[in-house]
Amino acid sequence: MKPGLLCIPCTINAAYDIALKATSNPEEIRRILFEALKWLPKAIEEETSPNILHSHVFKITQQITKVNDPFKHLKLFSNDVALRAYEDLQRIFEKTEDPVEALRLSLKSSIIGNMIDFEVHGHSFNLEKLLSQFNNYLKEPLAIDDVDNLCKIIANGVNVLYLTDNAGEIVFDKLVAKCLKERWDCRVTMVVKEGPVLNDATLEDAEYVDLNEVCDKVMTTGDDTIGIVMNRVSEEFKKALKETDIIISKGQGNFESLIGFEKNIGKHICYVLRVKCEVVAKSLGIPSGSNIVKLCKFYKS
Repeated sequence: MKPGLLCIPCTINAAYDIALKATSNPEEIRRILFEALKWLPKAIEEETSPNILHSHVFKITQQITKVNDPFKHLKLFSNDVALRAYEDLQRIFEKTEDPVEALRLSLKSSIIGNMIDFEVHGHSFNLEKLLSQFNNYLKEPLAIDDVDNLCKIIANGVNVLYLTDNAGEIVFDKLVAKCLKERWDCRVTMVVKEGPVLNDATLEDAEYVDLNEVCDKVMTTGDDTIGIVMNRVSEEFKKALKETDIIISKGQGNFESLIGFEKNIGKHICYVLRVKCEVVAKSLGIPSGSNIVKLCKFYKS
């Protein structure tokens, strides 16, 4: 996805916020911001995707501060808060007999989890409020609702490659995986990041929330970049991509990296996210703050 002009202040704001999470040393913060400002103009001119912009300023922070995971405590807190909601959510899920509506419920729940995002300019949330207002959020409509079409593709039980996004959010992704397996007889592989980048989920987070209990396999992209960058991912991930029938892509980072490349990848892709910035909103023609389940079908020519 091409960056918009708003990606410039968003990236610099992210650089500053990431720096504050990693260090209180003013000189280190200054160096991080100056490095980001030096690199960013050329990156924008080269139409670098927003997911790579944020990944790069995160790596600048790692290199200067020597702090590998500035979001570690936030990720743990996010997982703990989400786990508190999971049992109640499971009970609602079990009472939903219609498999289509059960999938819609689980996808909407995971979209609420997608609100757990710390580095999108103009997006804010409160974890405790998210928990207390969960049922109200569930009542929000899907601005793009391709759930019925998704169900047609998975109707006979297929291989699903599920690209997770953030820590905390992956607790709600568990419900989607559970639904795909129990109600739709799908084989589900859940994918996390190889190493820390912002608050994206890693194997450590997957183990903490027992992600393996609801899927057939948990693996990594082999990379610590936000989204999917094909020249950086592992051969194991490329093999999983080749063997899957459909990709479920969670969150803005994955959306930014994959949208428009469906033909190159050669798979159906279902984008599941809450739109949190004007650049993504404009690309979809919907308001920021919208919830979407958008299916992009692929047919071999």
